[in-house]
Amino acid sequence: MQDKGYIKSIMERFRQGQASPAEKKILLHYLETDQDEEHMELFAEMMADLWEGEPAYREETAETEAAFAEILQEIPKDKKRKPVRIVQQWYYAAAAVLVFSVVSSWFYFQKPEKAMQTTSIAWSSKTTLDGQKVKIRLSDSSIIYLAGGSTLRWPDQFVKGQKREVILTGEAFFEVKRDTSSPFIVHSGQVSTQVLGTSFNIYAYPKDKNQMISVRSGKVRVSRNGTHQSKKLADLTAGMRLTYEQQTMDFVVEKGQDPASFNSWIENRLSFRNANLGEITKKLSRYYNIHFDIKGSCKFDNYRINASFDNQPIGKIMEQLAMMSGGKLSYRINDENSITLWRKECP
Repeated sequence: MQDKGYIKSIMERFRQGQASPAEKKILLHYLETDQDEEHMELFAEMMADLWEGEPAYREETAETEAAFAEILQEIPKDKKRKPVRIVQQWYYAAAAVLVFSVVSSWFYFQKPEKAMQTTSIAWSSKTTLDGQKVKIRLSDSSIIYLAGGSTLRWPDQFVKGQKREVILTGEAFFEVKRDTSSPFIVHSGQVSTQVLGTSFNIYAYPKDKNQMISVRSGKVRVSRNGTHQSKKLADLTAGMRLTYEQQTMDFVVEKGQDPASFNSWIENRLSFRNANLGEITKKLSRYYNIHFDIKGSCKFDNYRINASFDNQPIGKIMEQLAMMSGGKLSYRINDENSITLWRKECP
């Protein structure tokens, strides 16, 4: 089954009218294939709001009705389930609304101006564990380096003259093959990054405060996804970085950054600029598959650190961080996957 949190986020964006065509394809595939108990309970969690907000009119065609009927036949009607947050007898009615909504949207977004497209393209997905990095080559010869704790979804084939769309959760560095007739678009939560051919890094973990788009070469356009249309935030060129605050939707653009540092993590070269300890331990956790246990009542966020670590083991990094804190930071390496942090003056 696909990642539960990711599918739930797509359902929510679909309910708000913000899901991209690529995300609608993934959601339709999920509804067609994953029919286990956990899936049905997740499905139910999203239904109450959707039921209230469903529009009175929706395009109905022979294709959508046939696909709708086929999917409904696969939904088990006698399976016992744990209690969920909506009334039992509304469960399948509400589920039907979402299925029909997605099926209708699928055919709508596949329909060109004069004729319906019937060919669908399969999608692939790769999820990395913390401490893992993988290299992915797409059908257009673009290269993507996926960082730890991340997920990338992409179509197995791109269609010449149409957009090349992929979906990222986490961090990745992109080396995009230039094709002026087929813009390359990375969807990462609220933000989309569009290019023709260039290299850039996207840091977009959903639970982190900020997203960051950093350009090593070429030019990209960063936009915020909207209900009806996207809003351009900025055009970035080499050495520029956009930081997007995911709660407030504010953003800042920095110039004159070192482009070589944007993908240094691929070679285990980590660079931190004015970063607090929380940000540093979060990245170290993903890059080294380390769990940090912070003890005591003192907060570490007031420590700002500028440091670079070139392919160093985690023990050496912790030693240097302790020295940079002026001896205020103490640590203990419990095992290869666990480190405890504390300040001596704090209980």
